[in-house]
Amino acid sequence: MVSIGYFLSSEEFRPRELVRQAKWAEEAGFERLWISDHFHPWNGEQGQSPFVWSVIGALSEATRLPITTAVTCPTVRIHPAIIAQAAATAAVQCEGRFTLGVGSGEALNEHIFGDAWPPAPVRLEMLEEAVEVIRALHTGNEVDHHGKHYTVENARIYTLPEQPVPIYVSAFGPKAAEVAARIGDGLCSTKPDGDLIEQYREAGGKGPAQGGFKVCHAATEAQGVETALRVWPNEHLPGELA
Repeated sequence: MVSIGYFLSSEEFRPRELVRQAKWAEEAGFERLWISDHFHPWNGEQGQSPFVWSVIGALSEATRLPITTAVTCPTVRIHPAIIAQAAATAAVQCEGRFTLGVGSGEALNEHIFGDAWPPAPVRLEMLEEAVEVIRALHTGNEVDHHGKHYTVENARIYTLPEQPVPIYVSAFGPKAAEVAARIGDGLCSTKPDGDLIEQYREAGGKGPAQGGFKVCHAATEAQGVETALRVWPNEHLPGELA
């Protein structure tokens, strides 16, 4: 089964505009929402980057569409215990129509504290432990966790949805697809990539797959090309360079 959703670009629009677009998307027949979550946009021309959890609170009152973060980095900028609480609250606000999309993050829009940025294998290791922490806290039990990357002591989340928050894991290559298959309830990717989905399935992933892409609406083709090149030039870079 395929459903078509609308991608709320936090990189380009202010919070009230994102909420307005979500209402229009629901009226137009879209079936779900994605919303990006970064500290910085991909480039200065995009110009925005609101705090996603505040926007999700507003979206929960403005629309009945399911919402997925695409994607939250629960490893470096924000401790996974805080993400666990934020996701639980979002799921309660959305009456269960919330999915936590997570990924290992990029230095360009997550590296803000001045410490060393871990290489990809370490970030995947951190992501796996972060998801373990989040799932433990979503049980509602008191959690003590002393891992390689994170410590949690005497932590308990009291405001929880009726069902655990689904966690979809972002992937760009075979190693990440294997991690997504092992720890995720589903797969999410910033492009519809059949090869990636096949890698995810071959690694044992059985959950749904979500893939996003961007379009540009303009009066003429020339205007569309100019806008796309100005606002999203990174989308044209090959491989993982983007």
